[in-house]
Amino acid sequence: MNPRGSALDQAIADPPPVTGVRDTSPMSGLHRRSLGFPGLLAQSVSAIAPCAAAATIPAMLVTASGDGALWAAVLGAGLTLPVAAAINQFTKRVATAGSLYTFTAKGLGTTAAFLCGVGMILGYAFIAMYSLANIGLQLSNLLAALGFGTGVLVPVLCVLGCGTACAVVMLRGVRVSARLSLLVESVAVAVLVGLVVVLFLGQGRQPIARDLLAPQHLSFAGLVTGVVIAITAFVGFESAASLSVEARRPFAAVPRVLIWSPIATGVLVVAATSVQTTGFRAAGVALDQDSAPVHALSSFYGVGWISPILDCGVAASFFACALASSTALVRVLLSMGIDGVLPAAMSRTHPKFRTPHLAIGVSMPIVTAVPLVLLAVGVTSKTAVGILLVVSAGGYVLAYTLVCLAVPFFLRRIGEFTLGPAAVALAAAIGLAGCLLVFLGTEWRGPRSAGVWLFLLGVALGLAAFRRARQRGALLVGTHDTPIGAEVLGGAATVPGDRGPE
Repeated sequence: MNPRGSALDQAIADPPPVTGVRDTSPMSGLHRRSLGFPGLLAQSVSAIAPCAAAATIPAMLVTASGDGALWAAVLGAGLTLPVAAAINQFTKRVATAGSLYTFTAKGLGTTAAFLCGVGMILGYAFIAMYSLANIGLQLSNLLAALGFGTGVLVPVLCVLGCGTACAVVMLRGVRVSARLSLLVESVAVAVLVGLVVVLFLGQGRQPIARDLLAPQHLSFAGLVTGVVIAITAFVGFESAASLSVEARRPFAAVPRVLIWSPIATGVLVVAATSVQTTGFRAAGVALDQDSAPVHALSSFYGVGWISPILDCGVAASFFACALASSTALVRVLLSMGIDGVLPAAMSRTHPKFRTPHLAIGVSMPIVTAVPLVLLAVGVTSKTAVGILLVVSAGGYVLAYTLVCLAVPFFLRRIGEFTLGPAAVALAAAIGLAGCLLVFLGTEWRGPRSAGVWLFLLGVALGLAAFRRARQRGALLVGTHDTPIGAEVLGGAATVPGDRGPE
């Protein structure tokens, strides 16, 4: 008989007791270990919304950066990868619904963690609002192209209907939302790739304008603003970390998703920016006047028939983005509720669906109401989405900066400090912080200055709420998922109320 086999059989039959393992996890209310790799990938890809990003970001880059639009896209993609590497220093070791908020707590402590959480709330909430508003804009363009008059009613009904649909799907469970998001985004990306290929072939021997490769007129502020706008094409890639509690193999699957999803999106966004920007020049599209520049582009190249299909695909992609972003948002609220930073009600989960139903009930009416109010007071859809995007970009870049800054402190705390990962994370943090300051300063003087005011107001209100929470008592921020007795061979539960090791 094989001694190893007999020893293993004996250990399984009569395992030695393991102490210090609780019978429940702080996040046992969620459906733990139920989501596979495809579901995590769907969450990340849908939050990025590559189809919507590749269809709308290039025109915004041209407006902000001019000849530097392509380099802004490349630099935005390049800056996202070290951020992903920095976040993965945590995802390989910690599973939590709070994602960057909890990760920052592990390195920088309570105050920085809460500021990161505020940034995430602004980022996820306002990108969801941005997506809902854009659904109305895309469908309005579709109806206008078909010869139907449009007013405020169409965008309002789209926002209301899609916001309600997101809440219902989120309540039913993460697997339902992940499957729906992946299906919708896959179809949308296929449509967008088809358009990019058509434009590339239609531009003949010079598919990329020379001025894009070697810009003649380029300002530093314009390039940096474009880089931040390009980063918004990738934001949400980290949202898979918010589902790590529900993932079957979080320490293996989540890091893979966080690396490959921005790489794939980067290829698509850079390709779309190069061919669309070249096409805008050839077609003479006035981006500041044309509400649907891609329509003008497809008509110029003789494929106008694809415009209605593209509008449907982009609208579907924005719906997937709103759904995935809201899914991550409510899990951050849940983590803050568990930590006591927000009311404890936020930490409650539905007894049947095991989803943060109260966090959904609180957040989704607000996410739906803000774009409705903007449209109701007469703000045009294009202006509204621009303001919402500024707030979201500010929130995301703030959160990314703080979590990158937390990496060396976290690694030193756990005794695994190495120079390479720490240097990459600090370089990313410095680059992001500089981009954020230039971006806010540029937008402050532009037509979307209301977005800067809303971002600063959101941060100020968040810090005020944090101050009140600290006055109520000491906060223990950084709750994460832990193994439970049923998952450990020989596990023995400790005191049920024990939070476990931090």
